[in-house]
This record gives sequence, structure tokens and C-alpha cells, in this order.
Amino acid sequence: MPDSLFPAASLPVLQGWQAPGALDLHGAFQRAEGWALARIEAFPDPARLKARLHEMSVSLRGGTRLGLDLRGLRDGADHVMAAAREAGVAFLLHTAELPPSLSLLKQANLPRIVAVQDALEAQAAQAGGASALLADALLVRSLGALHLPVLATAEDEAAARRAMEAGALGLQPRSPALLEAEALASFRSRLDGGLGTADQELLRRGPVPLPRLRIRNLDLTYPIFQGGMGIGVSWDRLAGAVAREGCVGLVSAIGTGYHGSATSPQRLGRPDGTEALNPPRTLEGIVRLARERAGGRGAVGVNILCAIEGYEAAVRASVAGGAQLIVSGAGLPLALPDYVGDADVALVPIVSSARALGVICKHWQRRHGRLPDAVVLEGPESGGHQGFSAEACAEAEHTLENLLPAVLAERDKWGAFPVIVAGGVWDRADIERFLAMGAGGVQMGTRFIGTFECDAAPTFKDTILKARAEDIGLMKSPVGMPARGVRTALQARIEAGTAPQVRCVSHCLQPCQNGKGALAAGYCIADRLADAYRGDLENGLFFTGSNGARLRELLSVHDLIEELTQDPGLQRRGA
Repeated sequence: MPDSLFPAASLPVLQGWQAPGALDLHGAFQRAEGWALARIEAFPDPARLKARLHEMSVSLRGGTRLGLDLRGLRDGADHVMAAAREAGVAFLLHTAELPPSLSLLKQANLPRIVAVQDALEAQAAQAGGASALLADALLVRSLGALHLPVLATAEDEAAARRAMEAGALGLQPRSPALLEAEALASFRSRLDGGLGTADQELLRRGPVPLPRLRIRNLDLTYPIFQGGMGIGVSWDRLAGAVAREGCVGLVSAIGTGYHGSATSPQRLGRPDGTEALNPPRTLEGIVRLARERAGGRGAVGVNILCAIEGYEAAVRASVAGGAQLIVSGAGLPLALPDYVGDADVALVPIVSSARALGVICKHWQRRHGRLPDAVVLEGPESGGHQGFSAEACAEAEHTLENLLPAVLAERDKWGAFPVIVAGGVWDRADIERFLAMGAGGVQMGTRFIGTFECDAAPTFKDTILKARAEDIGLMKSPVGMPARGVRTALQARIEAGTAPQVRCVSHCLQPCQNGKGALAAGYCIADRLADAYRGDLENGLFFTGSNGARLRELLSVHDLIEELTQDPGLQRRGA
């Protein structure tokens, strides 16, 4: 890497979080002689990318220390390289393993920092011409033999100190709190000198914090649920990563026979029967893995459709695996407390109306002497199956905003448990709007598809990331209710009667009646969702919410939660 990127007599500092609110963090890092880092979309539009980088270059008076974070880039390397050269970008940051479509990046006449997760990736990066490495602080010592500059990512002062002692040339602090470390005192002084008093405070504290969320015995840092998405879109990797950041991560219970740990008997390439499709022991293991990934933070729960075959077994397996809450919808989960027994697990039904909530509360209180610990109100903008007819999904009375007051009023008749809103929630502004209306938190599914940790195949993520608004809509389903997803060539084949043959090997959902619903709809939903999870673009069914067309970036769960909460570096997470 050219020496010009390293300020003389100064520790190189790489931007490690995005700006809260309106703070110009890129400019602040530049003025403090640090390295600013701009994240690039998965499939960038050339004109928009060029305009954005030009604007940044002008505002920064040249991109002498502006880098591009390409870790979420999926295609368009040639456009990125052209725009970067024109804007005077100083360096590129990307992962060790590049998709073939991005191999052009290795030919870029720009320094390349390669983010690595282990020594083997570091060796491959060196062989591929990397200018420097970005690695976790604990990995630095093992990379010394490669004789490449190493920038260490660190979340606390102890990790930063270990990295510097091990030979790290610079740091990427993952939290503004780390700027208080002695090694970064000079940089912090320069950073503060380039910021006004209000911006200094914003950097330290972030904007007005979101409230914590308390559900039964759980005290969560942020009021955010990651929605359960099956088959295989949210399993241990995603749910564990979300919980680790102080939120609720939900494992999907449907189709766990496709998980890599499953040993289900197969027929015609599919799990043979209900227990093979939803093996309880596999679900139990997935929940345990998610709890391990969470590292004691947040909460790991399981989303279980009332309509699945083997519902009771899935509930009991979730409890055995250590699920801290169970979210259950697609029908009224009237028997859920029976199956949980006296286990200390929060029970969270999903409803689409105040009437449904009233029925659940009345039944649970009379039969089980308990009430929901929270309730998810799901509106008609969510991905997957809807709790409304296709016509009702378009009616103004069924918008989430119009449904919420009645559900809150019904809740007030029974207690003070939180109402979590779902379906169409996109950003911090949406979160604040629903909290102001009385919601206790939000559930988001679609946004978490665009994360590295999402368990689905890259093709699944790419399909959503490429989708336009006109590509996403309602479609018929074997269960009789409409479902929302991306209309691909599969839908045309279903309508033409040329979709893959319905064979009903796995017996997934009760309303399908062992394949009768699938024959009427023209496809098997379990098979097509499994194909999507595996990355089969031709035969897969790709569910997403109405906001799927707004999904443009592929990023880490940490960065997404940081954006949603606007808590820089997720400083509250450890509080």
C-alpha cells in the first residue's frame, strides 16, 4: 500500500461505523487525517454511483483518504472502478473471496485492503496482490509472517491494545467509545477539532435512544424483532447474529430437514414425510447453535406456524433447545401454552386483528391462567402468507397504522404486554412513528435478507436485491391465503401449467391437505421454498415484503442494527 495513505507520525484509523443522524462522518474522518469508508450497493446503478462519489469527492475536497467498502458488492465492478478513479478514491476494501463477476477488482490500479477471517484467507489475499489486510484484533499476531500491513478491528480498548502489541499498523474502531483509548487520543483530538459541539455530542451519544423492550423475563437493548423466515432464510446464523446485537432473533421452524445438520430420510430428493421435513432434534440443535452465536446477548426465539404438520413437536423441541420466546401465527395458537407447560418461555402470538387477540386472550386466561407476554400485529405488507384476502390487503382499513389502535385497545382490556408491529417497517423513522402510536417494538423480516449472516443462498439474496417494485406482489398459495414475493419465471410456469410436478413428499402444511391445495394452486410450496433456499432461480419461490424493492445494500447484521437504532457502534448494547 502506498505510504501516502499513512499520515506521518500518526496511527492510521479506518472508519468503523456509519454516521448517526445528519453527522458528516466521512468528512470528519477526512479532516482528522483518518480514512473515510463509503459503503457501496450490491448492484449499483452506474449513474447514481458516479453522482454520489462525485458529490462526496467535492465535499471532501478530493478523495485522498476516501475508500469504498465493497464487501456487499455483487456485480458491476467495472462501473465501480470507473467511478472510483474519476472521484479520486484512494483505496478499496473487499472480502478475501470475490465472486467471478468481481475479479476485475484485482486489476484495479488502486490499493486494496482485504478483509480476512483467518490465516488461510490472509494467505490467499497476499497471493492475490492485497495491499493490506483488515482482521479481527485476535488474528493480528498470526498474520505477521505475511509481511503485509494489518489494520485491526476492535470493539474495546483491551482488544485495541492487544492488536497494537501484536504488530497492527492501524485500527478500525467499531465504536466511537474506543476513540477514548490512549492510543487514539491524538486522532480523537483532531476529530473533535473538526466537529462542532453538537456533532461531538451526537458522535458520543447518538440521537435520542430507542426505548428498551421488556417481555416477560427478557430485557432487550433495542425494540427490534427479526422476523422468522422459512425455509432456511432465518436459522442459527441470522437469528444468533441479531440476538448478539441486543435484539430478538427468530429461528424459523419450518423445513429444518433441509438444514446442514439434518439426517432426514429422503425420497425424490426431498425430506420424506412430516417428521423428516421438520425433525424436532434438528430444530432443537439449531436453537442451541443460535444461542451460542448470541453469546448471552439479546434473545433467541422460534417462529412456528400453527398450520405446520408437527406443531406440538416443534414447540417442545424449541423449548428443549433453549428458546427464550416462541412466536406463533398462521392460525390461532390456542394450544401453545399446553405444549410449553411451565417452562419460562415468553409466548408471543401473531394476529391480524383485535378480534383475534381477544379470542386468544380469553382462551388462554380461561384454560391456562396466563396471557400473551407480547403480541405481534402483522399488517398486509409483510412477506409470505397474509392474514387477509387479496382484496382486503389493498383496503385502507387494513393498513398497519389503521389496525394498531384497535389492537392496542383490545390489549388494554387484558393487560400491559407490548404490541410488536410487523409488515412494511423499514427504517428508524418507521420505528419512531409506530412507537409514538403506542407500539412496544417492531418486527422486520425483509431488511434482514440483505445481510451477510442471512442463512439463504446468495442467489436468494440477489433475487431480492435486484427486484423492482413491479416485480413484487401477491400470488396464490396452496394454503388458500395470498402470499407476497418476487414474481419470477416460476409464476408464469405455474399459470401455464408447466411448473414442476406436485408430488407432496414432505406433507408440510395442514391446510394443503396432503397435496390437494398444491394441485389446485399448481405448485408445492415446501419444494419451491426449499429450492429458493438452495439458490435455484428457475424453480425457487422467493418471499419478500412490499419493501423488497428498497433493499439495495448487502451488509452485516451489526451495521444494519446500527443504522436502524442510530446508536453509533451499538454502544448501548453492552450497557
